[in-house]
Amino acid sequence: MPLRKRALNDILAVVKDNELKIKKYLLQLGFQPNLKGYSLLGRLIEFALEGNEILPLKYCGYKLLAEEFNVDPASIEKDIQNAISSAWLRGNVDTLYREFGETLDENKGKPTNKQFVLTALERLYCQNLACESV
Repeated sequence: MPLRKRALNDILAVVKDNELKIKKYLLQLGFQPNLKGYSLLGRLIEFALEGNEILPLKYCGYKLLAEEFNVDPASIEKDIQNAISSAWLRGNVDTLYREFGETLDENKGKPTNKQFVLTALERLYCQNLACESV
């Protein structure tokens, strides 16, 4: 196989691997795949793992998603909020608090979109390092 084609296949395998890890992580937390915010949140995390600038979310992350999905950035923000709220109502409370306990908004009892994304990125990054060192 030519070097260029092999490199492309390696890149595609990493992208697919990241996508699967993100989906598995969100499902473990209790996210519902039928909610639009689930796929938007997964894609936002993918953007960050691919090296795209997503902060501030309102001007970078939501804008990237809005362009890809051809919707308004405000609806992106609201759909992600709804997905997080739903996970906090229906998800595994012990897992959620273990993962996000330090980032919870005292008034709302759940993390903000930004807090969730940054914590999820940190956890996924640590998982990747643990997998590579084994």
